[in-house]
Amino acid sequence: MDLSSITHPHIIPKMHRSCASCVEIGGASIRTTAVASTDNYGSVHTLVKIFLSNTKNMKKIIDLSTERAQKAGNQTKTVLLQLCDGDHCLIFKLPSDEDKIPVPVSLFNFLNLPDFTFVGIGINKTLENLESEFGLTCNNAVEIGPSSWDLLNKTEESCRIVRRFISTTEPTSTVSDDWNDFSNGHNQVELATANAYLAFIIGNMLMATY
Repeated sequence: MDLSSITHPHIIPKMHRSCASCVEIGGASIRTTAVASTDNYGSVHTLVKIFLSNTKNMKKIIDLSTERAQKAGNQTKTVLLQLCDGDHCLIFKLPSDEDKIPVPVSLFNFLNLPDFTFVGIGINKTLENLESEFGLTCNNAVEIGPSSWDLLNKTEESCRIVRRFISTTEPTSTVSDDWNDFSNGHNQVELATANAYLAFIIGNMLMATY
């Protein structure tokens, strides 16, 4: 996969609740849908169906990323779940303790499909948090962080390319933002989409021979 055209993301236009928009990342246009836990879950069901039917994603690889926020008493909790198949991205604001709303059944079932591979940097810890906080589990997860590259039998050249890719594309905006206050604003949607898409690309590269 040619990564030379990947640059810092640009989003057009600003998104609103349960609304899809395009985030341009280099030569790729990612159709992003953000859904709040208090919204109708129809958008989540629709995105799951799109993930299932995307014939371009031949290896059935899905990035699974999350964003965490600091809560009262210096406790941290997962507040956003991102899924990306290289063409589409779902940003789901997970229910808070006050919402008392379960996560969508379609989302739970999708994460446990055996023929899809969910990849992520630090995905094992991510899944520990999702299970303990929301009861979400995943049937087939693969770590794609640097510590896993030897286990994936990647050559030094492949690792060098991925390291260079990460160093030149990592978004740096909204570092001081509170993900707990995620409201589909321009910068937060841009960063959440970029995090998910870039991890998908890395996972797709590292698993190219599988």
